[in-house]
Amino acid sequence: MPSFSIDLAGACIRVSLLHGRVRALCRDYLSEGVPALHVRTTQVEIDAERDGPQWSDDYLETLAVYRKIAEWLPSCERMLVHGAAVAFQGRAHLFCAPSGTGKSTHVRLWCEHLGSAVTVINGDKPIVRVPADGGPPIVYGVPWAGKEGWQTNTSAPLAGICFLGRSRPGESVIRRVAPEECVDEALRQAYLPRDAHAAGLALELLDGLLARVALFRLSCDVSEDAVRCSFEALAGLSYDDWTITA
Repeated sequence: MPSFSIDLAGACIRVSLLHGRVRALCRDYLSEGVPALHVRTTQVEIDAERDGPQWSDDYLETLAVYRKIAEWLPSCERMLVHGAAVAFQGRAHLFCAPSGTGKSTHVRLWCEHLGSAVTVINGDKPIVRVPADGGPPIVYGVPWAGKEGWQTNTSAPLAGICFLGRSRPGESVIRRVAPEECVDEALRQAYLPRDAHAAGLALELLDGLLARVALFRLSCDVSEDAVRCSFEALAGLSYDDWTITA
């Protein structure tokens, strides 16, 4: 069983595999550090990820590995969040929405209209660290990045979370919301471990996360105006002024 180590969100993890696809996936994250966790996969765990005959065992093993990591994360002040994280001027912004709602489309629009000023940290399942000392949450890139494969081995302090919904064309609008207004949405996008203790830790981390960052609800179409709307709220800059001087 081949083994190797990776660095995820500042933690070294040793991985032992039945197949080789995970190592190829994690090539940008290989590490020589001292492991804090050793993940081993079994065929039973691989089979548990199967929801159709079309998926190969080597692909399903990538899911099984990340699930085992996600189960462990809350024990070290970290959690997996379903969302797309981008960095702009040294700060991260996290777009969250149910699958198919348009978060990847909105991130793609940010990249198209803001160009190289935007880095996609992760397009689907980043790790967020919520320090116990009350410091700012940090978003980390990971190699598990959805069908688009958008990921960068980097990190940035999280400035805000934006919960996306769809609007009619030309009616994009964003507003600041309080934590209690978006708890249900946040819970749906956070990975809660199967273990009760770990799930409790994850809920505590989520409470801390929502209390420390700016929260927004965005209804948007697929247009540059949607980018203007979210950019001005999240970055706190005039979109037109920034694009003129960039």
